[in-house]
Amino acid sequence: MIDAFTLQTFIVSALILFSIISSKLFFRFGFPILLIFLVFGMLAGSDGPGGLDFSDYKLAQSVGTFSLIYILFLGGLESDWEAVSSSLSISLKLSILGTLLTALILGVLINFLFPVLGLLESLLLGSIVSATDAASVFNIFKTGSSDLEERLKKIIEFESGSNDALGVLLTTIFINLITTDSSSFSGWYFARFFFLQIFVGVLMGYSFGLVIVYLMNTVKLGYDGLYLVFITACVPFVYSVTTIFMGNGFLAVYIAGMLIGGFKFIHKKSIFRFLNGYVWILQIGMFLCFGLLVFPSRLAQIWLPGLGIALLLIFFARPAAVFISLFGEKMPTKEKLFISWVGLRGASPIIMATFPIAAGLAGGDLLFHVVFFVVLVSLLVQGSTVQKMAKLLGILKPDSESLYRPRDFDNIEFPGMSLQEMIVPYNSKIVDKALFEIKLPEESHILLIARGEQFLIPSGNTQVKGGDVVWVLAKDEVISYIGNVFRTGDMTPMVLPD
Repeated sequence: MIDAFTLQTFIVSALILFSIISSKLFFRFGFPILLIFLVFGMLAGSDGPGGLDFSDYKLAQSVGTFSLIYILFLGGLESDWEAVSSSLSISLKLSILGTLLTALILGVLINFLFPVLGLLESLLLGSIVSATDAASVFNIFKTGSSDLEERLKKIIEFESGSNDALGVLLTTIFINLITTDSSSFSGWYFARFFFLQIFVGVLMGYSFGLVIVYLMNTVKLGYDGLYLVFITACVPFVYSVTTIFMGNGFLAVYIAGMLIGGFKFIHKKSIFRFLNGYVWILQIGMFLCFGLLVFPSRLAQIWLPGLGIALLLIFFARPAAVFISLFGEKMPTKEKLFISWVGLRGASPIIMATFPIAAGLAGGDLLFHVVFFVVLVSLLVQGSTVQKMAKLLGILKPDSESLYRPRDFDNIEFPGMSLQEMIVPYNSKIVDKALFEIKLPEESHILLIARGEQFLIPSGNTQVKGGDVVWVLAKDEVISYIGNVFRTGDMTPMVLPD
């Protein structure tokens, strides 16, 4: 006789393994991987062939929140602050004004086209799906859109990593207005709540980020594996402490991750690898869990209004919010169109869709299924066409800039040294010279040359060509000199300080 625990363990592990293996096949056809996990969760649920009975919305909310904080933290770690800061005003406008306008525009349209829903209920639904989803955006960019312009990617990632605060605030406001006497809530109350969410979130994220980096580099733990445990435990700690002090925990972990990622610290490469694998497990579990909550038969009942709301969001509310919020910004129209298209919905709206159910709102279950249907359409329509839309709008990197970068070169740790990739200009004086003819400092080594689709292991006789991408390992003090050599061909000997 098989006990319940063993049976449940077998079903859950088999479901995860089957989803992972199947995702490889579906990804070849352009389907977003996270959509596959949602669908498998639906099929495994009580209303599907799997027959698993799961209806604990609070547990699903907890699983989603726990997973999302790690997704945001890793997204912050992998962000390039210089790329983000160069377009910070655009990112903030999208995150704040864009999210607010999306909620209001969509809410008004829903109320106009589906008058059976009251104005407040329509605005609540618009608020729930107003924020773009970090899990979906980060996953799409990692698995299928690596050759997008880096600046554009960072704008979209920062927006999706920071707009949850406003989405949660708007959702909370309209739930309170629906379930209680609206006269007991003042504009000042919500303004103060929003200010605290943002201010405390940024302050805590920045402060904890500095403390974590300091502890990682100064505290000598007895076992290397404990550094992985330490950084893993820091993430929920930052989230929970920030939330206790009325800040936005999601924003705090994203800011902390972004700050930490900009510093050098012990076992950085190992930590990045571990967190990447850990986040994948969390994403799979989260989306399978969300799928288990859904009754496909109910989706069949609301597919028409759900499809209408999804199309309003994708083709009208999101583009209108983007263009209005970015009015006056010197940004090409094709980039605004792309940002409008990559307003993916995913885990964040589903998590917020559990709030009305937890608050005992009448029709909360129906609202959850409508939001879930909107997410499915967003992932299917937008998520599977990100690369095609980028190609159509002509915003992909030139071929020389979109080369595959070997993963093992990411985040390599060499104290006092850096690994840099340098592109050789076509007009550089070192073009067609052999490496032994290029006088580089002894404190440097050329590890690899990427030429077109080929990777070359260089020798002294290897000739440098225009457009080559060269990976150079060198001491920090000579990196700028080497960059000048490759850029201009000037090989005037460098004089190092004594």
